[in-house]
Amino acid sequence: MLSKKFNTALFCLVIASVGYSAFPIFPTRAETVNELNEQIEDYAEKIKQIDREIEEQRKLIQTTAGKAGEIQTQINSLNATRNKLTKDITRTQDVIKKSELTIEKLGIEITDKESQLENIQKGLSSSMRDLDKKSDANILELVFDSESISEFLAQVVEIQKFKEILIDRKYSLLNINRELSDKKSSEEKTKEELEKERLILAGQHDSVLLTQKEKNGLLAITKSEQKTYEQILAQKEAQHAQFEALVRDIESKIKILIDPTSYPTAAKSILSWPLDSIIITQQFGGSDFAKSNPGIYGRAYHPGTDFGVPVGSKVKSVQSGKVRDFGNTDAYPGCYAWGKWLLIDHDNGLTSLYAHLSSILVERGQSVSVGEVVALSGNTGVSTGPHLHLTIYASQGVKVGQYGTYKPGGSGCAATAATGPFADLDAYLDPMSYLPSL
Repeated sequence: MLSKKFNTALFCLVIASVGYSAFPIFPTRAETVNELNEQIEDYAEKIKQIDREIEEQRKLIQTTAGKAGEIQTQINSLNATRNKLTKDITRTQDVIKKSELTIEKLGIEITDKESQLENIQKGLSSSMRDLDKKSDANILELVFDSESISEFLAQVVEIQKFKEILIDRKYSLLNINRELSDKKSSEEKTKEELEKERLILAGQHDSVLLTQKEKNGLLAITKSEQKTYEQILAQKEAQHAQFEALVRDIESKIKILIDPTSYPTAAKSILSWPLDSIIITQQFGGSDFAKSNPGIYGRAYHPGTDFGVPVGSKVKSVQSGKVRDFGNTDAYPGCYAWGKWLLIDHDNGLTSLYAHLSSILVERGQSVSVGEVVALSGNTGVSTGPHLHLTIYASQGVKVGQYGTYKPGGSGCAATAATGPFADLDAYLDPMSYLPSL
């Protein structure tokens, strides 16, 4: 019967349409994808091993923390720091390579999907056209060839089912389109993260150079010159005192009206930790050191929180916001201050200062998200050991300017074009009141 031939033709059309995605079109490319998967897994395993080695170096650095009074101990600490940074660089390079392989694999998969999609669309369009023609042309034949009304209706229903199969196939194509779109978005995000890793890699190279320079300086001092080393530490503390005295003198004259409703009332977890590993070496306010050295801060409290951390550690923004400014006081001979510093205004009316950095990874005016890596920790400026200094201000009460503008004709930083943050004394807030509980 003609109707049976018609049904057979329809069945072949549907199979042809469905078959485009049922079997692999590019087996050799599939082998390439498998090879890339193996390479990606190899790099993932290498990264895990490096992570274990980095943790060993981090523990070694911690064991020497607080023992900087001995030259050899400090050199051992610097060696451990340099080793850790070198492994950090290797890890970052492996992460970049792993990401590049993932992007390459994703590109192949997307290309293959697009080719399959194009073939399926051609087959589907052809099948739908043929089905419509045969349905319209043979409807009378179906009526006359059918032995009964029920047989005719059954064949009509069968034709409708074929159409529904093709319609389902059309929706399947739409899902493939969405899948391709998601993969492309994922690829773009991966590339964006890859660029961030490259920036961190450059910063880690700078950190290695700074650490090596500091080590070379220490190696010039022999063990028999322990007193010389102690004198250097004492000189750094004196320079720090001079810097604090300068800032204290400037800020005592700064009077800025601060609206207490312009920033949040102190509460835990309003801000996030700026580091992955938290070791607090000096608290804000009445720390023992600040109480015993009131002349350094001009008042018996420390204007921020210090975190002991190896050079080159990732420093994260404590909240979303925008970079207001940054600087490097070490670029001005005779200015002993923050070293490399970064100031970020947050969306909630708070501003954070990160100081003694080795590298700054953001630009002025750049928007940042909470937890985003914005810098690498260091030992720049007036610092007797690697650490991160974090100050939290009420945004209204802090401004950036040149030291010499506020104290013309002065010495030290005031005699240079160095810039830094200055605030009304009431603008200083305790970071620990806003950070999570330990």
